[in-house]
Amino acid sequence: MTPLKRPLRSRPPLPAEVTCPRARGRRIASNVAYLSLAELFCRACSVFVTLALMKRLGGSGYGRVEFAFSVVFWLVLLVRDSSDVMVARELSRHPRLIRPLVDHVLAFKTFLAVTLFSVLTLVGWFTLKDRSDWSILTLYGLMLFTTAIGLDFVYRGTERMGLLAVSLCLRTIFYGAGVLAFVGDASRITWVPIFLTVGEAGGIGLIWLSYLRTYRMPRPRFSFRFISILVQRGKIVCAIQLSQALIIAADVLVVGMMSLSTWGDVGRYGAQYRMVTIILTFGMIVQHATFPTLARLWRHHPDAGRDALDSLVEALMTTLTPLAVGVTLLAEPLVGLLGSSDYDGAGLLLAVGIWRAPLLNVAFCYQTTLIALNRETVGVGSLIVAAIGIGPLVYLMRTQFGLVGATAAVLIVALALVIAGFHSLAREGRQPAWHHHLGRPLFASLAMAPVCLFLVQWHVVLAVFGGAATYLLVLLATGGLDRTRHWRAAFHPIESPAPSPARAEVSPGSKM
Repeated sequence: MTPLKRPLRSRPPLPAEVTCPRARGRRIASNVAYLSLAELFCRACSVFVTLALMKRLGGSGYGRVEFAFSVVFWLVLLVRDSSDVMVARELSRHPRLIRPLVDHVLAFKTFLAVTLFSVLTLVGWFTLKDRSDWSILTLYGLMLFTTAIGLDFVYRGTERMGLLAVSLCLRTIFYGAGVLAFVGDASRITWVPIFLTVGEAGGIGLIWLSYLRTYRMPRPRFSFRFISILVQRGKIVCAIQLSQALIIAADVLVVGMMSLSTWGDVGRYGAQYRMVTIILTFGMIVQHATFPTLARLWRHHPDAGRDALDSLVEALMTTLTPLAVGVTLLAEPLVGLLGSSDYDGAGLLLAVGIWRAPLLNVAFCYQTTLIALNRETVGVGSLIVAAIGIGPLVYLMRTQFGLVGATAAVLIVALALVIAGFHSLAREGRQPAWHHHLGRPLFASLAMAPVCLFLVQWHVVLAVFGGAATYLLVLLATGGLDRTRHWRAAFHPIESPAPSPARAEVSPGSKM
């Protein structure tokens, strides 16, 4: 006789407190912690290598390298962000799609990289008079291919950031060691892009080894249907990412095109631009790390999503506010460490330009949140307008006020984007409590200022460490770190959600 089956009870939805808060909070904190530590190492190495290049290549040589890198950097973002953000979002929700998506994405990005590299080399051949400048641009262009075959999006989407952190460190070590060992003066300037490309290839190779051990060898398949779906679903996200890339690089591109015959101006402007961009890139990496978790939290648990966004904004403000204030106060002595007259006047550019880091990071954080909410259409208009208008604005300000005007133009656009992004989130009822996060860091930064100005009389390094210690003491005294509960749990293990009572009552052999 066939035994009677127990009727299955309908399973009630799992409450948010069972499935989400600590596990999700610690997951997002762990992701941020892994990449933050890696980025701190990479940014510190990048600062050291950049300072070495500024000294060894001189203002003119560094200007040539900076302009070529900025052109290729925008194209690299075009290859990467044309698909990676959308694909990472889908993988965070549907991990079973990893293999087919990798096959399609590799084919699409490789085709795009070949097309852009061909255009880059052709345009450079006709526009750059010096063949060595064309060689530098072409060598940097090889990064398009390393970007095309990168599989970082798989591990971002599935939130396995530890491997990405190791890969980032490996890329920086390859690049830094090669440049410091072999680039002694401007006669070896072409080795700079070579070592950068080799470093990228090494880090990407590590990702590939891990992927092949877990999955299978990719089988790239070029599909117009996939491209049409990607364009249909991701055109707005792609527009956002490319607009952000153009906003970041527009000023140095405009300055470079206006000063092709005077590479010294490009080097002077590019010196402060590179230092600020290193900080800006760090903030964007943190946002990429938090994006998959934010996408799930906002979808299933809005309250937890709001807590995560508040913590992210608080972390950005706590870190970037004192950095901007300190660099503004110590800009001239910091530039003086270069010990070269080629960079005279770069201190004022650095003092003004450093404020793009907090402004653009917060503005892009708001846009990332809108993408996670599937509300990217809400704020894309202001971002596209800013991307279209920043080039003419930089040109006008550069013509009227010199290099400082070009930097100030970026700040105007960045401030407008912060206001527009906050307004877009407010219309959705998802805005962060930014006024709670700005007060303590700003107060602690003001307390830090006189200490920096006093200690700089002896040495700028002493002023940096003294100001940082003062900032931390004042911040702790005012309770400025009480609300960073997600980040305090960074290295705690992720707890598995407790099973619901309904699940326990169903027999193991039953099908849900």
